[in-house]
Amino acid sequence: MSVEGSPAGLDVRWIETVEALEPLYAEWQALAAWVGAEIYLFPDWLAPWWVHFGAARQPRVLVARRDGILVGIVPFCVETIWVGPWPMRIARLAGTDPHCMVFTLPVEPAETAPLLQLALRDLLGRFGCAAVSFTPVSAQADHLAALQAMAQVPDLRVTDLPDGSHVMFPLPDSFETFLATRLSKKRRSQFRRDSAGLEARFGMTSARSVPDAAAFAQFVAFHNQQWQAVGLGGHFVDWPNSAAFYGAVCAGSSPDHGVGFFEQTGQDGPLATQFALISGTTAHWRLPARSLDPEADHLSVGKVGLVLMIKTLIEAGFQRIEAGRGEYDYKLV
Repeated sequence: MSVEGSPAGLDVRWIETVEALEPLYAEWQALAAWVGAEIYLFPDWLAPWWVHFGAARQPRVLVARRDGILVGIVPFCVETIWVGPWPMRIARLAGTDPHCMVFTLPVEPAETAPLLQLALRDLLGRFGCAAVSFTPVSAQADHLAALQAMAQVPDLRVTDLPDGSHVMFPLPDSFETFLATRLSKKRRSQFRRDSAGLEARFGMTSARSVPDAAAFAQFVAFHNQQWQAVGLGGHFVDWPNSAAFYGAVCAGSSPDHGVGFFEQTGQDGPLATQFALISGTTAHWRLPARSLDPEADHLSVGKVGLVLMIKTLIEAGFQRIEAGRGEYDYKLV
């Protein structure tokens, strides 16, 4: 049954089970790709997400059609949190966590504002939620203006506060332009010396790959080794189930969509790996890992790996790198 009060000409429905979403996967995938949505809101990301992170959360997915054609799908999940002794139902975008920055929803642009308003009405009313969270929202998100406009809706309180840094940079048309505009003359020379040194000492080669679950498990061990050497757990310890989740995402990945590795390898094994999520012409750079060999470290293998990833992305036609929230030295070229 179509949702009461749906915008004119739209057939809008709520789906409340993961199983009922499966018949929509093909056209959902096509819509998300067409509008340029982030990987986090594609069905091949959300299907394993429900398994590894969503078991305690209730699906609430808004589906909109016009003349039988899918024009919008906005996946929410509802969970109960405790504020002192009081339970509170909160809705948020499914498939995301504080590291997932969404710029474009899988919704045709003209339908975004009315569908979000309808979603908030039902989540706060029919489904009994106390709040709906879209956090974090980038200042460059296509749906930011629609969310901010909700402040004009009677009896709806909208909170929009700055929340730290977000690292993102556009990519130029050529690698030489990148070197000339983003690195000083001294750092360009250092990059070339270090690259030559790594090639001479370790026989370094570079490659881009789409890992399978076994290759991703090797990356997890590589990444953990680096952090455990300084007494920390690393991402996969801090985020339980994330290693198994990403291993599952690998199964549906391709060079154009999903998990991607940018690797430097020597004659004795891996030197550096950059893990990114590929989505259209955006690379969501997630995690690095590098060798603890003192000579490789002296030759700045981590920084060389990052710059070589950027080179590969530029040559493949990517337009921007999104590197998540927070300021970390390893994110600075």
